Amino acid sequence: MKIRLTRFFLFCFIWPLVFPSAGFCAAGKIKIVATSSTLASIAEEITDRKADIYFIAAPKRDIHFIAPTPKDVMKLKEADVFIHAGLDLEAWRDPLLNAVGRLDFMWPAGEKQIDVSKGISLLEVPETLSRAQGDIHVYGNPHYWMDPENAKIIARNIAEKLAALYPEDQEWFLRNAETFSRKIDGRLASWSREMVPYHGSPVVVYHASWSYFAERFGLVIAGELELKPGIPPAPKHISELVASMKEKHVRVIITEPYRERRTPDRIAKETGARVLTLTQSVGAFKEAQDYLSMLDYDLTKVAEGVKAGRETP
Repeated sequence: MKIRLTRFFLFCFIWPLVFPSAGFCAAGKIKIVATSSTLASIAEEITDRKADIYFIAAPKRDIHFIAPTPKDVMKLKEADVFIHAGLDLEAWRDPLLNAVGRLDFMWPAGEKQIDVSKGISLLEVPETLSRAQGDIHVYGNPHYWMDPENAKIIARNIAEKLAALYPEDQEWFLRNAETFSRKIDGRLASWSREMVPYHGSPVVVYHASWSYFAERFGLVIAGELELKPGIPPAPKHISELVASMKEKHVRVIITEPYRERRTPDRIAKETGARVLTLTQSVGAFKEAQDYLSMLDYDLTKVAEGVKAGRETP
């Protein structure tokens, strides 16, 4: 880890002196850098051809642990606007911004940064802070975009800030945000109807990142593979989890593409559960090319998994 960080900071400061900037390609467009592909996807809905958008975290990587590249530094140096998840999800954000040296992108007061968490009601806000609790998030669970209602707030935050920065296009951004919200309302009504038969279904998750998704669509999180947030599964914990899953008839384990599969596969074999690899990142799978299709993909997989689990003796 020390070597990776050293290389990162060396490249951050040396690269700009050695190589000319590749730049953004689209002349006349707003140059936006987003921390994730999902935020970039929502920003595209708002800007609709008026921006060139670049994202940092690859869709199949854990957004908690990203090592920004020299290209990321250069893109952010040249950007007009920086969009991020706020809070403490992207622990690598501050070192990246320090390397970039843009005060107007600094959180929380930078005038050209957009913290999309503004106005969102956070779940699992800790009452106390201790290392004994694992890698908990100080402000609460930061995976809020997995609730479509929160995606509407994200869109509004982006649109309102862009409208303030570019008043000549204010109507464009705000209208697109409203259009996106209506799209979500229509799909949410359909998703909710489709998930009614599965309300109350217990699921086990690898990491505590599905709380908003579960609450919105009526799932019950019955356990986590991690011993505590960020702490790998231990044998005693796995044994207890297997016993609990058998007792509660839990037949679905939810994980992400970047998680190891040995542990969930072993637990699935012992309990008769199915391992579902879902995503919180647009572009992680070919079926999830924008925010709406990402939710389509995840909900389809969950419905199929819960239904199949109920049919298993």
